Order: sequence, then structure tokens, then C-alpha cells
Amino acid sequence: MTDATGTTGTTDTTGTTGRRDADEEVQRTPEELAALAGGRGLVLRIVRHAETVYNTQHVMQGWSDSPITERGTEQIAAVARHLASKRFDLAFSSDLQRTRTTMAGILAELDPQPPLEHLESLREWNFGGHEERPSFEVWSEVIAAQGLEVDRELTALRSIADRIGWRGLFDAVAQSDVSGQAEQAAAIVLRADAALAHVVKAAAALPGEHEAQVLVVSHGGFITSLLRQLVPEVTPDVILPNCSVSTVALPAGSTAWELRAVGETA
Repeated sequence: MTDATGTTGTTDTTGTTGRRDADEEVQRTPEELAALAGGRGLVLRIVRHAETVYNTQHVMQGWSDSPITERGTEQIAAVARHLASKRFDLAFSSDLQRTRTTMAGILAELDPQPPLEHLESLREWNFGGHEERPSFEVWSEVIAAQGLEVDRELTALRSIADRIGWRGLFDAVAQSDVSGQAEQAAAIVLRADAALAHVVKAAAALPGEHEAQVLVVSHGGFITSLLRQLVPEVTPDVILPNCSVSTVALPAGSTAWELRAVGETA
């Protein structure tokens, strides 16, 4: 698969999580994140990676990786054509291979290409010992632990979420991981917060006063975490199609984020 590491202006920050110091491990409000832009207008176009083999097999992928499918390659070509007319000042990608490959395909159609930075903080939720297991098995265990039937998986999950909240649901997944490596919901939120802070600060530091255009490639579950940090009313059970584009804008001088699109496909 193609690796975007060789792209002009690329910085690879693999191995760094983008976290703040321990005394700053507090979730920012959307207004606080907006303030980091210093009054600059900003548009974030956030793309989910292309379809992978694990996506087709309904396997918990998380921080694991699997090859892009033939359909995924077509999706990359389509979203690249869709974004080819856009101007981007900056690009950020998760450092996992499926996002690198997706970003490389998009950048190949952009002229000029923006500088690219790979961030570990943009990775998918970490499912720990549940990685590479059939998702039905994992959710079945969580649902059964809550005393519900498993015949209608999504309905049961929503029932649990109504009872303990979506953050409680993902904590239940982490608690069922005997390896103890799966991320708790609070850690995911802080990671999303840190990633967004890094991106917004980078946009604010651009020369000039024009509206900053930023491209981000990440993962389906984690993109919902990013969106909720900016627009809290976004529900975490939104299923984003592969290579879909979600757009959030911050008007110049404002501290209110505007959700312009969720999961649009080319």
C-alpha cells in the first residue's frame, strides 16, 4: 500500500500522543478550542479512511491494521476527485496505514499539496485485547453482561446507552477486556481534545489572515469523538461511510463551531 510519508513537507510524529501536561488533562469546551484559533476563520474537512479487509469482515480494528480493499481504492479515487478543487493549507492524518494510504491518494490530486503531519492522537479507539475479534462477539459479551438479549444488536446497545450513557457503554467494552489495554471513554475524549488543539493551534500559526483550510484523515469511531468535542449534539452512534467527508467551520472572530456536513460521500 502507498505510504504518504514521502510527501513534501511531511512531518511524522508517530510515538507522540499530542497530550498536554498532566496538570492540563482537562477536556476543553468547544468555545475554548475555538479560542485557540485566535479569531482566525477555520474550515476542517475530516475524512474517514477507505474500506479495509477488516471492515468487510466486521472485525474490531482499532489500532490494528488491514489492507485497503479494491472497493476502498475506488473510494479513495472518488474522494480525491471530490476534494481536488479545494485549497488546503494543512493536512493531518492518523499514523495507521489505512489512513496514510487514504491521505496519500487525496494528496496526489492536490496542487499544491499542503504540508502533512501524521499524529498518533488521531488513531481509532484502542480496543486492546478485543482487537481483531469479530465485533459481534465483543458486543454480545457487553450486551449479555447488561442482562439484555443479543438478537438485535444495535437496539440492545442503544438500550444500554440510554441506561448508562454512551461513555458508560465504551467503558463497559474496556472493562470486559481482560488484557486491560482498551481505552476508557475519558481517555478517548482527552485524546480527541489534544488532537483538535494541535490542529487548531497549527492553523492559527499560519501566516496571513485568510480562512484556514485543513484536511484531516482519521477513523470512523474517532471522528465522532472529534465532532462531539466541537459540536456536542452529534450522536456517537453515527455510522460514517468509508471515505466520507464531515465538515466543521469556525467563522472568523467567532467561538461557535458550525457543523456543515456529516458523512458526505463523493
